[in-house]
Amino acid sequence: MINESPPAFELGDTLATRCGNTLTGVFVPGSSKIALSAYRPVKWNSRDAPSETVGSEDFVLVHMAKEASLFEEPLLRSLLAETTVTFTTLQTLAQSQKSSTKKITEYTKISSSYRSVIRCCLEKLELAKKLPEVQENDAKQKLFAEAIMTLYSVECLWHLFEILYMQQQHYQLVVPQLLEWTRFHYPQAEDEATDLLLMGEEASEFDNYWQTLKKLIMFGQLDVTRAILSQQPQASQPAFQAAEQLLKSMPVYQEGYALQKFTTQWEYWHSDLERKLTAHVFATEPELELMMQLVAGSNKHWDAELLDSHDWYEYLPGYLLYTKPSCKPFELRIAATNWQNRWSRQQPADWKMSQLSRMVLQLMKHEVKQFIYDTQKLSDSHWFSTHIIDLIHHTGLLTTYFEQQGVEIPELRQSLIYDYGSYLMTSHNLWQLGIDYLDHCQQEGLAAISLLLPHIPIKTERQAFKIIQLAKQRGFVEVEQDICKVLSKRAYNDERYGSALEWAIRAKDVLLVTAIADFILKNYSHTGNMLCKDVITSIGARMFVSPRLIFLLKYYEFYELYGQREFLAAADLLVNLLDSKITPDYFWPTLLIDALPLLESEDPKIFSKETVAILQHLEMELVPLIERNKRARKQPSNQQTNETALKDYRVEHTEEILDLMRLACARNLARAMIIENTSNIS
Repeated sequence: MINESPPAFELGDTLATRCGNTLTGVFVPGSSKIALSAYRPVKWNSRDAPSETVGSEDFVLVHMAKEASLFEEPLLRSLLAETTVTFTTLQTLAQSQKSSTKKITEYTKISSSYRSVIRCCLEKLELAKKLPEVQENDAKQKLFAEAIMTLYSVECLWHLFEILYMQQQHYQLVVPQLLEWTRFHYPQAEDEATDLLLMGEEASEFDNYWQTLKKLIMFGQLDVTRAILSQQPQASQPAFQAAEQLLKSMPVYQEGYALQKFTTQWEYWHSDLERKLTAHVFATEPELELMMQLVAGSNKHWDAELLDSHDWYEYLPGYLLYTKPSCKPFELRIAATNWQNRWSRQQPADWKMSQLSRMVLQLMKHEVKQFIYDTQKLSDSHWFSTHIIDLIHHTGLLTTYFEQQGVEIPELRQSLIYDYGSYLMTSHNLWQLGIDYLDHCQQEGLAAISLLLPHIPIKTERQAFKIIQLAKQRGFVEVEQDICKVLSKRAYNDERYGSALEWAIRAKDVLLVTAIADFILKNYSHTGNMLCKDVITSIGARMFVSPRLIFLLKYYEFYELYGQREFLAAADLLVNLLDSKITPDYFWPTLLIDALPLLESEDPKIFSKETVAILQHLEMELVPLIERNKRARKQPSNQQTNETALKDYRVEHTEEILDLMRLACARNLARAMIIENTSNIS
């Protein structure tokens, strides 16, 4: 709605500068694109000479830059809609007066809701990726693959954050939750184990039988491992019986259990396992012995198996289960650092840590500040960073940490929500979601809504009513009026004059209402056709927006009375219109011609006093207009305009009105005076 040209800005591009050029950018109106082009500036010390491109037919090369977004796909937009509901629920929860303990539990549920939405979206993406229309479209395949990778990383990191900073206290153990985390994000071994269980005794003949069991052990899946081993044909042999007994008797920490007692029991169990390995109890079954070495935490055997892992943290929880099951969150940073260094030594020299792996390490090392910084680098349009910071702010669990780091969480939260909400409002499909976020950014958010609402492309009147309602709820009177102006002009251009008048009245724009009322009146004076009668009838008290609109309604009232043959009331209203000071100049001929039938009536409808007034208007209003029109005719540039201004469809030349009106007034005056004087005598 603002037609000002967007300003250009310079970009400090090294390559362009090296070539003597300056890279400039301009925001493309109505979109999130930037038009980039290069030019060679003329400086004070540059030589004034023609450019080498003078006279060439080369086109100016303009690059269109646009922020890459995953959420252009409708399937992914559903993720934003569902998480917006969760975001709003979180704001409501934060404002309620509840105990802190109960709130933490509910905040954890909110966190799980976010993750559930992500998992649901991932499942939909996996299914959609297999559709024929997606398989044949390389661009969609690439988009879906990128979306799956990004959302998987977000869900994985969010789950770990929830475990380490929301579900755990410093005196609790973290290994059981980490085992659940790796099981959830590395389901391949569990899928293979399901196949082995279904195969029964024949599973031992499967090529990857022992490799699958070793993976299960390294993931800490002891129950599944025991179930598969029990199906072995040699399950009754001493080695398998000893393994079954050890795996079954391994102490597992339960909430509320005395930690010291658990540690003592675990150390006794671990010593028993090492004694049996030293005594070669499993020597008759080399693969089983190797598996039990992993359970014992043998560094040599673990290092050999690390070569097959995909990420450094894949087997860390399993290793902690067999070496330090009482690991607490604050102890995890040392264990994670040592394990990551150990894992990286097994990798090739050109190995580089992925962004996901680096962020997992940051969480485990309690480097939350750097983690938050890196979340903003994900290609999710700041979806993750915005929601995780919002959750951190409301829970208050890391307030002390961020104060020590010099980070103001409330300001950071508001900044991210503001940027994210503004981004959503620039999208044609997501702008309603953006309002829900900007509503929680105090005055800055309301200011952004007031600026961005008028720029939303309006496709239907239903959408327009929705935008106007949102503006009205927030007290944005100017926004509401701007939208109504645009819709009025659009309807006028589409020749929907009734809608144009309605929107102009809602905009309370005097000039716009006057212009449309003028068009309706001029059209009537030229054609005799009254436009949009139903709209004029329904205006009512809103006519006071513009004097011209008042005149239109009063004239239409006369038009209706005349059509209903209520001549006395029509004549009275016509005289009032003539006496009023709101009659437009171009409408005087039409208004006076309307008086002719009433003046020529054998039964006078206009009395002598009113007839004299009409004659006065004729001489004082119409005659000067005709004279001015004659003078204007002599100026060719203004001839057409002035002729049109004094044209009525019933009379070809306005000069004819003078003779007709004078004669009609004389006759009516004579009849009226006779009747009035006669009634006075009687």
